[in-house]
Amino acid sequence: MVLFRVITLCSFEDEPGKPGTPEITDYDNKGVNLKWTPPANDGGAPIEKYIIEKKDKFKPDWEKATEVPGDALEARVEDLKERGEYQFRVIAVNKAGPGKPSDASAMQIIKHRALKPRIDRTNLKPIIVRAGKAIKYDVDVRGEPPPTCTWYHVDTEVKSEGVVEIINVDYNTKLNITNSVRKHTGVYKIKAVNEHGSDEAEVEVTVLALGPW
Repeated sequence: MVLFRVITLCSFEDEPGKPGTPEITDYDNKGVNLKWTPPANDGGAPIEKYIIEKKDKFKPDWEKATEVPGDALEARVEDLKERGEYQFRVIAVNKAGPGKPSDASAMQIIKHRALKPRIDRTNLKPIIVRAGKAIKYDVDVRGEPPPTCTWYHVDTEVKSEGVVEIINVDYNTKLNITNSVRKHTGVYKIKAVNEHGSDEAEVEVTVLALGPW
């Protein structure tokens, strides 16, 4: 009698390794473009797709943002909150399932990459005060990169000195005069400048002399 031995060869696939850390290659005020490298180990089976996850700086959990086919190493993530701050990571998936996520990308602020300055005129209302009273303007300024802001009074640059204080931070400029006198009367102009252009806005201030007691 002849015996036959049947040997079955089984192949086993594992989940893929983690992809390279995603790099942000471009961005605007709605989303980002990402690229990454494939995992060093595909788990013994072709990568079927990549899942891209996002994490809001102020939220604890990662969320799925989008997915792309396994032969793609780039993706566009849309519908992000303007001025929000996000990180991104990538998960490779083969027929055995999803692998470990990549390391998280650098934090990215969702904003215009290039934007001409625009001064928000909402708080630029004419002021009439009596001498000795404070004058305060708090003005938001848009633009990318953040514009440089300069104040002028009757065409002379205003600088922090004595009772006058100029405070400039990204996307905001302030003029504070703590103890106004008649010489502070006149037209004040803000000029905001960056590499993509400039914007100017004016406001009138009137300081009245103190009346008789």
